[in-house]
Amino acid sequence: RFSALLAVLLLLPACDAFGGGDDTASVDGFPVLFEGQWGFIDAEGRLVTGPRFDFADEVVGGLSAVRMGALWGYATPDGQTVVEPQFDAAGRFEGRLAPVRTADGWGFIDDTGARVGDGGYDSAEAFSDGRAAVRRDFLWGYVDDSGAGVIEPQFAAAGPFVAGLAPVQTAEGWRYIGRDGAFAFGGAFDEAGPFSEAGLAPVREVGAEVWKYIDREGRIALNSTFQAAGPFVDGAAVVRVSDRAAIIDRNGDYLVAPKLAEAQAFSEGLAAVRFNSRWTYVRRDDGLIIASPTFATARPFRGGLAQVTTGSGDNVRVGYVDRDGAYVWEPTR
Repeated sequence: RFSALLAVLLLLPACDAFGGGDDTASVDGFPVLFEGQWGFIDAEGRLVTGPRFDFADEVVGGLSAVRMGALWGYATPDGQTVVEPQFDAAGRFEGRLAPVRTADGWGFIDDTGARVGDGGYDSAEAFSDGRAAVRRDFLWGYVDDSGAGVIEPQFAAAGPFVAGLAPVQTAEGWRYIGRDGAFAFGGAFDEAGPFSEAGLAPVREVGAEVWKYIDREGRIALNSTFQAAGPFVDGAAVVRVSDRAAIIDRNGDYLVAPKLAEAQAFSEGLAAVRFNSRWTYVRRDDGLIIASPTFATARPFRGGLAQVTTGSGDNVRVGYVDRDGAYVWEPTR
């Protein structure tokens, strides 16, 4: 799948790769692991819902995908189950619909749990820019936010729509399409990533070993020589240079020099970065880290907090830090 391709390419953990921004997002609650199960805290670190779920995902659109036993449903951060656990797998409400899997395959539901549009897909992604990629019989197409198919399955792989364009893999290579499915411009690439609101997308040209950035007309906008390159988020992008991660601005200048083992995109003015085996966060405005690298994993900031873990294996503990690196919720398990 496309999302797996970019994650492997950039050696990044899962993150909100196509969101971000300087303004702190409004988030209703944050999932925590406590006494062996999951509940929710508020932005002040107060326990809102005690441990009752076997797993709880991030709160998106006011709902969290939660698992009880082997089945998934949706709950609000105050612990109210609004869609009873009944699905084999469940994605996030990135918009008014969320992808879910049943014995019949993947489809979409609204926030009442009602099925919307056709189902039976082999795979389905979350919505982005009013479109969701779906796979049937090994080919990818797109549905709109009514669940109706708007671009027939025809691509070997398909990425998310951002600002009206999406990368798709064709017989000629990777190309870009608009929301109507028409190709945006000529030419194909060996690999391609999503556009951003900045109007740039990372590509690797046919036969080339380095990554560059193109504009919405398909023209080279940053004639770079990166080993790997991710999409711009909040005006910055993660790249790899000499086997080290760095963060650049729209001009290709370094915001964070290539000295990192891994890096994530900026979110709310902070980016998770890894030195050797441990993670911390670096500030965009001055390039300084907010705490010593002590975290086993670190997720992007949302609503002024970031989820971090310590330990490993059966001893993984989940906590939250604020923008100064101080614990709002000490890691628990």
